[in-house]
Amino acid sequence: MSKFTTNHLHIICADLENMKTFWTKGIGAAFKEDRSFGGAAGAVLQLDDLQINLRVPKSSEAEVEPNKVSFGYDHLGLEVDDIESAWAHLAAFGCSIESGPTDLVDRKIIFLKGPENITLELIQFLQ
Repeated sequence: MSKFTTNHLHIICADLENMKTFWTKGIGAAFKEDRSFGGAAGAVLQLDDLQINLRVPKSSEAEVEPNKVSFGYDHLGLEVDDIESAWAHLAAFGCSIESGPTDLVDRKIIFLKGPENITLELIQFLQ
């Protein structure tokens, strides 16, 4: 069987500059470059081993109604060392609690709604 590794996450967004700010200043991703993706303005960021590509919609793409349930991407899980501190930090960037915090056997989790309705799960593993 082939070996699979992460390469990138591609996010289509309405406000490219706001999303760049959220991912770099809010989450801590490094800005690599501005780039065009198929004629649509975008940017490339790096978060650990994951490249995050942001771009605005192409003229041929239709916008999905916000909060409408669809099959596909659900959320991105991010491990943090202090979930309360991470949540407070992201609240300043417009994130709101979707559910939690929830205490599980070996971890604490919280789901957040971020800019443009992206969903993030913060996970703090307990010692």
